[in-house]
Amino acid sequence: MTSTSTTSAPHVDRASLDHVDREFYLPAQRVLPWKANLAALPGEPGTPLRITGVVRSRDGETLSGAELEVWHADADGCYSGYSVEILRNNLRGIVVTCAGGRFDISTIKPAPCEFSSVPSDNEVGHINVIVHARGYRSLGTRVVPPPGATHEMSCEFVLDPL
Repeated sequence: MTSTSTTSAPHVDRASLDHVDREFYLPAQRVLPWKANLAALPGEPGTPLRITGVVRSRDGETLSGAELEVWHADADGCYSGYSVEILRNNLRGIVVTCAGGRFDISTIKPAPCEFSSVPSDNEVGHINVIVHARGYRSLGTRVVPPPGATHEMSCEFVLDPL
């Protein structure tokens, strides 16, 4: 399992984290439970990827009900909502953490986006995440599965108080 730790000042541990790319962000996505599948339809082509983890406050308290806005490209490097062939909510959603601040997301490994105006996005597939919790500053980042990674990653998001 690959381990990733993210804080308000991202710490990198075996996966690259950076600021979120809002170029393909779409508001008002479907709300999903803490254990969620981002594929809108069964049989999404691509390499399966499972991302598990927890959202915590700076003092270590787990944050139940935190929201992770997640979106990424498909196995061809295309984002939903920007192509008529792809459902608007595919590989997107707002995942709400459980009582222990945990999340468990099933998806696929994203391909690099060929259509991005951001040159670095053409080089590596990544997963955009914005984490929100009442009383805390939002954290925007991207998670990049490392080359040759297993099909699982673990992330910890740490939020600063307002």
